[in-house]
Amino acid sequence: MIFGMIPKHFPWMVWAELRKVYTRGSGIGALVIAALTPLATLGFMQWAAHTTMLQVGTGSLADSLYGPGHGLLNAVQCAGWALKARNFFVLPLFLLLSASSTVAGELAERTLREDLVRPIPRWSALAARIAGTGALAATTLVVTAALSFLPGLLLFGLPVDGSVPVDYPTVGHLALGYLASFASDVGLIAITVMLSLIVRSVGGVVVTLVLVLMADKVVYWGLEALNQAATIFKAPSLAFANDLVPWTLGNALGCWEGWQTAFEPMRFVALAVVTVAATAAAMARLSRMDVP
Repeated sequence: MIFGMIPKHFPWMVWAELRKVYTRGSGIGALVIAALTPLATLGFMQWAAHTTMLQVGTGSLADSLYGPGHGLLNAVQCAGWALKARNFFVLPLFLLLSASSTVAGELAERTLREDLVRPIPRWSALAARIAGTGALAATTLVVTAALSFLPGLLLFGLPVDGSVPVDYPTVGHLALGYLASFASDVGLIAITVMLSLIVRSVGGVVVTLVLVLMADKVVYWGLEALNQAATIFKAPSLAFANDLVPWTLGNALGCWEGWQTAFEPMRFVALAVVTVAATAAAMARLSRMDVP
C-alpha cells in the first residue's frame, strides 16, 4: 500500500524539508519576488491615481481604470493586482524549481536515498517534500497579500459603499482568490514532483513542464476554435469543446482567476483531479523505483 500509518516523526521530516526549502536559492528567490511584486503594484497604482499624462476623455488614467472619482482605487484592487502579478510566470517558476530541486535534485545528488533507507514508508518522504514546498507557496502568498493590502489600505482605503458597483469584489472575494491561488500552487507542485521522479533532473523537469504547458495551450486554442465554429455554423455536434476547455491544464491551474467575478467550479474539479492523480502517480512511482 502507498498510504500507511503516518510515522511519529513525520513532523520532524517536514521540519527538515522546510529548512532546506527556505535556504535554497529557489526558495529565497520566491520570497524576494513575493515581496517585490506588491511594491511594484503599489508604485503603479500610485502613479495611476495621480498621473495626468495619460488622459482618457476628460479624466485621468485612474478614472478610466477605476471609474470617475477613483472610487474603485482601493486596497482590494491593489492586492488583486498584486496576486495577478505574483502568478505571472516568474514566481511559479521559482516554485517549480524548488519542488524539482527537493526531489529530482536530490535524486541526481544521490541524497534522497539517505531518507529512503530509514524504516519509514516511502510515501512519507515524498509527502514531507510536498508539504515543505507547499509551505513556501503559502508564505509567498501571505507576503504578497500583506505587502499589498496593508499599504493599499493606508494609501487608498477600502471600497466605500455607494462608490462602487454592488457586485464589486470585496475582501472576502480577495481572500478566496488567494486561497484558490494556493490550491493552484499545490497542483503545480504535485505535477512537478511527479515529473521529477520520471525525468530525474531539475532542468529536464522545467523543460518537460514548459513543453507540456505549450502543448496544453495548443489544445486550448483548438477547443476554442471548435467552440467558435459551433457558434458560427450552429453545429451542436461541436458543443463538446466548450465543456472540455475547463479541463485543460492551464485552465485548471488558473482556477484563481475568477475571484473578481465568479469562480468556475469545473476548473476546481479539474485541478483536484490533476493534483490527486499526480500525487498518487508520484507515490506509486517512488514505491517501485530503484533509488541509487
